[in-house]
Amino acid sequence: MTVIRLLFATGFVAALCAPAGAYSNATEYLITQEIAAACEGRPGEIDPAAVIETDLTGDGETDLVLSHEGIGCAGPGQSRSIFCGAQLCTVNFYVRRGGLLHLEREMLGAGVSIEDGATPRIRMHGAGGRAATVQWDGRSFQ
Repeated sequence: MTVIRLLFATGFVAALCAPAGAYSNATEYLITQEIAAACEGRPGEIDPAAVIETDLTGDGETDLVLSHEGIGCAGPGQSRSIFCGAQLCTVNFYVRRGGLLHLEREMLGAGVSIEDGATPRIRMHGAGGRAATVQWDGRSFQ
C-alpha cells in the first residue's frame, strides 16, 4: 500500500471515530497525524474521550487536548500508541492561534479530564498514579 493510500485510510478511520463535523478541521488534521505516528503508519482509531476541544487559555478560542491513551492501532504488533508506556501515555496540549492549533506542551499522563472555568484545570494521573494538574498561566501550561 502506498504511503498516500495509507495516510488516506488512517484519516478515514480517524474520521469514523467521531460524528461528522464534530471536530474542527485543525483537530481532524492533528488526529490523523497523531494516529499515523502512534501506529507507525498502520490504520488506527481514537476514542472520542481522548480528544477534548475547549477554551484552555481564556481567550475565547477553542484549544485542544489530545491523549494517546485513546489511540488503538490495527494489524500485527502493538495495539496501543507507541507513545504509551506501561502506565502513562503522551498528552498533547494545543493552543489555537488564528485558524491553526500549535503544540504548546507535551507530557505523560492518563485519565485526562477538564474542569470548568475561564482557564480550566486539566486533571490527570501522573507517574505512580499520583494526581497531576496542568493549567494555562497566561504564557504556558504549568
